Amino acid sequence: MINKKIGIIGCGNMGEALLSRLSNVLEKSVSLMVSETDTARRDYIRSRYRIIVETDNNAVVKYSDIIILAVKPKDCDMVLKEEVCCGISKDKILVSIVAGITTGYIESVIGKGIPVIRVMPNMAAVIGEAISSISMGSAARPEHAVMVKEIFSTIGDVVEVDEKLVDAVTALSGSGPAYFFCLMEAMIEAGEKFGLDKQTARRLVAKTALGSARLLEALKEDPGALIKKVASKGGTTEAALKVFKAKGFKRIIKDAVNSARKRSKELSRR
Repeated sequence: MINKKIGIIGCGNMGEALLSRLSNVLEKSVSLMVSETDTARRDYIRSRYRIIVETDNNAVVKYSDIIILAVKPKDCDMVLKEEVCCGISKDKILVSIVAGITTGYIESVIGKGIPVIRVMPNMAAVIGEAISSISMGSAARPEHAVMVKEIFSTIGDVVEVDEKLVDAVTALSGSGPAYFFCLMEAMIEAGEKFGLDKQTARRLVAKTALGSARLLEALKEDPGALIKKVASKGGTTEAALKVFKAKGFKRIIKDAVNSARKRSKELSRR
């Protein structure tokens, strides 16, 4: 990756998250270029990162060995058909983080011989704690995957999945942060109701969530086994878990995730 020129088309939150991390490991002046159509955003990126910011997406395509497409889904067709097509070639890699756009669809627009890799990162990219899935297009090879994994490792962890499973990934990790925020919000509100000030309740909940995730990672045990370690018979945790069970908590979560997966399929352009 260090020897490759990387271009980012669209520098919103996710594009900037990548730019920020890549800026720490690449020589910005010769290895990075971005394009952004919004004037205020373009000025901000140029000022903060001291980097070339183009208005012409095709200039980024021609310059780069690896092109990261980070535009909004509604703009994807125009960018692919009117700009990417003009400068893309088989010796370049096109990486798409555009939600709902398959590698097959992209290949149908730009040509099947061009390596395309689809990536689904999540919101935690902005602090370098994302989990991203990568899925290979028909012309992508293992060496392409290695380079793309290296790029997205700068914003967190990376897993490789078959593209047919991207809707499941979207439902779990793409939308997943909102599920945890929803649970945390309810816990904070409960803490406030019991007399804790909001700042204290927020800190208690956030650190509990963070510590629990780290425990799961460190101990390599199933969540069910860890639940048993926390819940003593007749204790406070067991009392809470009985309410979860009575209210169908697991069923609600599974139904919600399945609804997100179905919606991802509906929105996907194949």
